[in-house]
Amino acid sequence: MVNVPVELRDWHGMSRGIVLTIDPMVSTARPSPHAASSAASVRQATQGGSAPRPEGPDPPHGWIATHRITVLVVVSIVAAVLLGLMSGTMSPFVPGAVVAAMIGIALAFLHPGVAIGGTVGVVAILPFAVVPLRLGVAPTFLDILTAVVWAIWIVRLATGRERVRFLAPVFMACLATGVVVASYLASPDPLRLNETARMFAKVSLGHLMLIPVAHLLSSHASISRFVGTVIVVASIESLIGIGLYLAPRDLAYRLLAALEPLGYPVGDTVLRYRPDTDIVRAIGTSIDPNMLGALLMIGGALAIPQLLATHPIWPRPVTVVLLAPITVGLLLTESRGSWLSLGAAVMIVGTLRYRRLWVVIGVAAALAVFLPQAQRFTEHLLSGLQAQDRASSMRLDEIRNAITIISGAPWIGVGWGIVGRSIDLEFTRGVSNIYLTIAQRSGIPALLAYLGFWVVMVWGLWTEIRRASTGVRDDGIMLGGIGAISGGLIAGMVDHHFVSFPHLVTLLWATTGMVLARSAMKLDGSSVADDAPNRAPTQ
Repeated sequence: MVNVPVELRDWHGMSRGIVLTIDPMVSTARPSPHAASSAASVRQATQGGSAPRPEGPDPPHGWIATHRITVLVVVSIVAAVLLGLMSGTMSPFVPGAVVAAMIGIALAFLHPGVAIGGTVGVVAILPFAVVPLRLGVAPTFLDILTAVVWAIWIVRLATGRERVRFLAPVFMACLATGVVVASYLASPDPLRLNETARMFAKVSLGHLMLIPVAHLLSSHASISRFVGTVIVVASIESLIGIGLYLAPRDLAYRLLAALEPLGYPVGDTVLRYRPDTDIVRAIGTSIDPNMLGALLMIGGALAIPQLLATHPIWPRPVTVVLLAPITVGLLLTESRGSWLSLGAAVMIVGTLRYRRLWVVIGVAAALAVFLPQAQRFTEHLLSGLQAQDRASSMRLDEIRNAITIISGAPWIGVGWGIVGRSIDLEFTRGVSNIYLTIAQRSGIPALLAYLGFWVVMVWGLWTEIRRASTGVRDDGIMLGGIGAISGGLIAGMVDHHFVSFPHLVTLLWATTGMVLARSAMKLDGSSVADDAPNRAPTQ
């Protein structure tokens, strides 16, 4: 009988260590030639020599790692040829942008963090920007970067550099998306390759974005960079929104209209106002103030724990500098749903660990009540909570309308088309609620699958949440991610952006992937998968 090492795995499919068990069916045996060869290699490397190179062809990922310079040279040559071909027929801006994009894609394949960071940057700064080069299709920059992120992970999976982990969340995400896709195929809407179909495909891929992100963020450094990137780009977008808000209206209009070549709208709706008033709302380059508010809510929820963490990702003064414009920009959006969801996120994080945040909440509430400059925002919030303004009344009408639609098509919904159809009832399908949106467009089973994913997430992450709440070493990343996700789900009660617009769907689910990746890290920030295969069993 001999001791046999057995690897233990958790709900993610991640290794949690190796234990020894006794196998009575195994006796002493000769070591194989391969094992002897490996031992000799280790001894030779330990004694100062280099380990002999294993026989056989290089694996694909080994070739890529060895020939990075070659790849970059080939890409540069192709880019130069394209630049020469295009420069004589169009503005230098277009071929220059194409060449920059090609170089960026090459760097992304060599360093996946570049692709994920670029995706986050586009989500925040240019979420609706379309590639200015027309070749029969007009993909957005977000479409291209999303495809690159997926391609990187699939290539790594195919070449053996990656394996599927986080089995339960991945399965539930695929199940929820699959139910929605099935209901879409069976819906009354005709199946055409139109804008509805393209938007549906983008939203579906956005929901699955947690899969490549959770796998590609494989180190504590990459996770920290992701969180830092979200905070930085949210702060930059907020500064853009504040600048356009303070600028004269004709100048702000001209600046936003200059984005027309990138597919941005022009006309009277470029600047957004509070309904029935002439109060301008901050929009940045997000087109809609509520979408800007949703972005800043995610950025703020990730940033606030960095102020109190024992081991933040960067010095606290940096967080203060970045969080200040996020806070101001969020107020200027006049987005009450984003205000409430960020407040709820802060309460959740404060309850889990940082009790001092409740003091901050109390001070903020006192300022909102007694500070004269805050009365404009306080009155706006209270009028919404009491359903006293037109926007709130419209939301109540939308909810009643959605319930009527769901009762008439509870199983597969009425589809994702823009224009509604009904024999007995004329209706529209828009409702400012992500849960009612899913139910009315894809049916109650799709809603149950969507909620089931989040139940599985909470169940599987509960141990990690408790560890982050009580651990001595704390970087604020896990709790910040939990706060951001909670804020998004709470915001979904009064807005539909996190299931209707690809960039915000991508942001929410990429943040969810980051939380999954962080849950696979030990307290010191190293991956639990790094140690188990190399841990020698003790006798």
